[in-house]
Amino acid sequence: MSTYSISTLRRRAHKIGYHVQKGFRHFHQYVYHDEYGDRFPGYMVMDLQTGFYEWGGYDSNFIFLWDIEDVEDFLKEQYEALGLAW
Repeated sequence: MSTYSISTLRRRAHKIGYHVQKGFRHFHQYVYHDEYGDRFPGYMVMDLQTGFYEWGGYDSNFIFLWDIEDVEDFLKEQYEALGLAW
């Protein structure tokens, strides 16, 4: 379980040039549902300098693949690469 809220992660992401977007997992243009009809929430992270989403949050079939822990791990790595304290 993530120790940070989505608002905290979004704020920290913006400080280093990223944007965190929340949505539902999509398979091509269709929202993906489990066998009970429930949607899967997910996240994607956009690099604001390039305008491209980070690979891993999507693939050739699905979008919004990351969970909040994946976003937190990605941002921690970016902070570390920049020499900033998390």
